[in-house]
Parts: sequence; structure tokens; C-alpha cells
Amino acid sequence: MARRKRKDDTPAWVAPDFDEVGFMRREIEGARAAVATIAWAVLGALVGFALYSVLPVLAFFGGIAVGFGMYFIFPLLGFKTESFKRRDWIGHGITYFFSWLAFWIILLNPPFSDHTPPTIQSVSVAPYHAGYPGDLVCLPATIGSVSLGAGNDSLYVLFRASDNVGLRSVEVRASPQGSMAFVATPTLVAGQNSQCAGHRQEKYLGGTFNATLPYATGYDITIVATDTSGLSAGVAFSVLLTP
Repeated sequence: MARRKRKDDTPAWVAPDFDEVGFMRREIEGARAAVATIAWAVLGALVGFALYSVLPVLAFFGGIAVGFGMYFIFPLLGFKTESFKRRDWIGHGITYFFSWLAFWIILLNPPFSDHTPPTIQSVSVAPYHAGYPGDLVCLPATIGSVSLGAGNDSLYVLFRASDNVGLRSVEVRASPQGSMAFVATPTLVAGQNSQCAGHRQEKYLGGTFNATLPYATGYDITIVATDTSGLSAGVAFSVLLTP
């Protein structure tokens, strides 16, 4: 008759030997590879930065291609990649991608570079009499036609121009009907009290400029702002002046 198995008759189990030295070596190798991955991401960011002026899409894929180069370059740098498993390569790939993206974005912005053109906004025009300190009827430039009214002999052009770094020049290129075109250098009026009706208690915001043009029956006007990197932006409109 078979003997009944007792509860305390458990099979013997021996824990495998823990290779502490091998484990430490793998951890150290992984840490070295992580540091090298971030350094490699800096190289990828430099490649992307160099290619951005050629073609932005090319810069993106160039940076990604540099990331795949880790698989071939790391063994040449002395890393024992034969012990890397798939999850190790995935981890290093994710580290590279986000590090590369961060470094690349930093390089594409001031103070390293400037790829953003200036902005021109809030363009308005008003009939004006030289030296007049009172309210001005500041009309949006899109209105197309401005009635001068009695006593007015010029056109008051008001606008804002700004840039993420700084402006090198701002010009108002005016082509009056029946006369030679000319370029007017606007005056910065930021911080001064507004002359626009309904806003006299306010001050002109930063980057606000004014150009006063002499009377003509009509104007084709282009406002051009250029930043310190040579990037330009322009806004064009036409105004018909009626007596």
C-alpha cells in the first residue's frame, strides 16, 4: 500500500547562484551606454541644425538616422552590445529621441539661431493734420477708403511690429497716385498716450510705430519689418483719400 504524502514533504528547491559580478558589470555597461546615448543625441541635434537651413524635413530624418547609427557605433566605442536585449535598445532609442528633440529645439531658438520672422499687426490709418493733438479716428487699414475732412492734410499710419529677438529696421514704402514712390522711416511711439478716439486713456503698446504721409489722392502702402537675422515680413494695403 502506497504511503500517504505528508504536508511537510515538500520538494527541495535550491536558489540559483546570483552572479553579482556579472550583474554589476551589466548595470555599469548600461549606465555608460545611457550617458553615451545623450552625448550621441547632441551630435544628432548638430546634424539636424546643420540640415535645417537646407530643408526642415531633411533635418528631422537626418537626426533620426543618426540615432540608428548607435547600433553600429557603440561597438566601435568599446561597448559590449552583445549583452543588450531588445528592451535595452528600445530604452536607449527612446532616450536618444527625446534628448535629441530637446537639444535640436534649443539650437533652433535664440540665442543660438533665429528662424522666426517678425510680425506686423494692428495696422490702422487716420486722417490727420500736422501737429494736431486731439482725437484721431483710427480706422483699420482694410477699410480701403478714408475721408480726410476739413483741415486734414495727411495720413496717419499706425501699426505694431515685433520680433522674438529684435528688429533691425522698419520701413513704410508708400506709392502715392500720380507721384514718385518713397520710403518713410516710422517713429516709435510705444509708451506714449494713444491719440485714437476711445483709447485716449491708454498707452501705445510695445513695438507701436507711426508714419505720417503727405496728402495724395491714394496710396499703395507696404510695411516691411526686418529682424537682426535678416528675416523680413511685410503687410501691403491700399488707401483712397477722399476730400
